[in-house]
Amino acid sequence: MGDKLKFFCKTVVFLLLLALILVPVQRVMARKSLSGTWDMTNKVAGFYNEEEDQFEVMFFGPSHAYAAFSPLVIWEETGIKSYVFSTQQQPLWATYTYIKEALKTQSPALIVLECRMALGDKEYYMEEGDDKAVTYPYMDDLPLSWNKVELAVQSAPEPEERFGLLFNFMMYHSRWNDLHREDFTFRRDEARDPYKGFVMLEPQEPLQPRPASETVTQAVPLLEKNQYWLEEIIKLCQEEGIELWLIKSPSNLELEEKALLNTVEETARRYNVPFHDFNVDYADIGLDESMFFDAHHLDALGAGKFSRYFAHILQSARPNLKTDPGDPVWAADLEVYQRALEGM
Repeated sequence: MGDKLKFFCKTVVFLLLLALILVPVQRVMARKSLSGTWDMTNKVAGFYNEEEDQFEVMFFGPSHAYAAFSPLVIWEETGIKSYVFSTQQQPLWATYTYIKEALKTQSPALIVLECRMALGDKEYYMEEGDDKAVTYPYMDDLPLSWNKVELAVQSAPEPEERFGLLFNFMMYHSRWNDLHREDFTFRRDEARDPYKGFVMLEPQEPLQPRPASETVTQAVPLLEKNQYWLEEIIKLCQEEGIELWLIKSPSNLELEEKALLNTVEETARRYNVPFHDFNVDYADIGLDESMFFDAHHLDALGAGKFSRYFAHILQSARPNLKTDPGDPVWAADLEVYQRALEGM
């Protein structure tokens, strides 16, 4: 028994020393996205620096969420404060973690889940040829915590891959030769995103045709892992007493995707959770095929129209949500957003 206790103590000391070494190295060497359109480090790290219990509504999901919902437009229309806590290709098991992380500092009355990743077909997003810089931003900027450890286990099948997700300088090998001044000066506790997680995408050509997804009535089963984590998200929100809406943002939904989305709708109905596919509402929203950045993401103009449309749905369905229309910080951020929009 004494030898086992000694071994345990030595192991704990070793892990603590290893952490003391790796954490500061990770701070400098970790991949960071601090400028340009996809400044995800500012958006994810910046969330943790926001005032506690500020957001009445929180949006989660992949890029289809952060390209569609503009919290500043919603605030301008309603006075309701929100944040888009989203990343590229954020699988449902990552969304579950992001919700748990958000609830450490926020008490939203409503969570809106953009359901694109429920339609995915991968157990892990670490296949040969996958671009890790696109696949793993949902890991890159989360602070080290037990939630992140659990997420790493769900996100990679092998221990060495999981370790790389926790300390990503070991995964992005080129970082050793690609350090910049900002890698040494960046402070997570000073990160901030004036757009509240929204990604402003510039208009692109050519026009994107919209498939007639409303004609699809068949329901195709989801990947088992996706079905499990969708239901875990629903259960988590129910346990926390938070209303959950499942939605699909305007994204020119493909016909095969609609068949999978029909299963999401069936799941929502089974749990008595509101669901809506906004791909059938283009005329009401005022969207046309020119308002897309690419085949499946709204551009800034389209996102503005959709956010205003959604804001009025929100106000009508939940008139008792807390509002703060006179916040001078949000007013200043709105001016930054409007100037950027005018510059496109």
